[in-house]
Amino acid sequence: MITLAVAPLTKTFLIAIRLGTVVLFSPIEAIRLLPVHTRLILVLILSAIMMANVTMPDGDLDDLSLVSGAICELCNGLILSLSLYACFAVFQIAGQLIDTQMGLNSLAILNPADHSHDPLSSRLLMMLAVLFFFALNGHQKLIQNLALSFTLIPPGKPLVFDGFSPIIQQFSLMFSFGFMLAAPIVIGLLIVDISAAVLTRNMPQISTYFLSLPVKIMLGFFMFILLLNYVSPFMDKLFQLSAQSFRAVMR
Repeated sequence: MITLAVAPLTKTFLIAIRLGTVVLFSPIEAIRLLPVHTRLILVLILSAIMMANVTMPDGDLDDLSLVSGAICELCNGLILSLSLYACFAVFQIAGQLIDTQMGLNSLAILNPADHSHDPLSSRLLMMLAVLFFFALNGHQKLIQNLALSFTLIPPGKPLVFDGFSPIIQQFSLMFSFGFMLAAPIVIGLLIVDISAAVLTRNMPQISTYFLSLPVKIMLGFFMFILLLNYVSPFMDKLFQLSAQSFRAVMR
């Protein structure tokens, strides 16, 4: 007769729920596009590795306690993943601002994974963000923070309500960082619009819209290329703030 240890299985189950919520619903497209069974295997492997270093409160868990613990872990994973979502949403906002100013809203790219249309600049910035995320060892820091979360918050225990404060602060800064990233291009193209308005005022017989649109597109792409030289330190700072918010939630 085979006897199973209930405590390690229960611990692994609760750990897998928190990890699975972060991994399965990750905003990182390189992870989100992996097959579901591949992500499940990855979650189970990480759960088995972390299980040996995680301690749970003493006492036997009945069915009701197990269900409530699973719900708590689902909520914990969703709360912890919010900081990661806010980090990558900065590039979505910046790309939307750039495309609106350049007049490229009609060139939205179909995203078959989400069945949505992504702005062209947002798509490029998101691809760069994912590239820099792995280049700056962001995935290793994410796993370390997840392992730390099980030390500070044992499996089955909910986060305190004060943990929402760092996430709210990060979301409030999300729009500021998005505008900071897009500000050079937006301001440069705004000068072109002002110049076209002055030209229209002095020469109303000329349709400046069709003259300024190609100029705005070419100038926008040129400034976008120049902006790439300064994206790396910006992303490094942004990922550091995301990691700080991630740790602040668990205090």
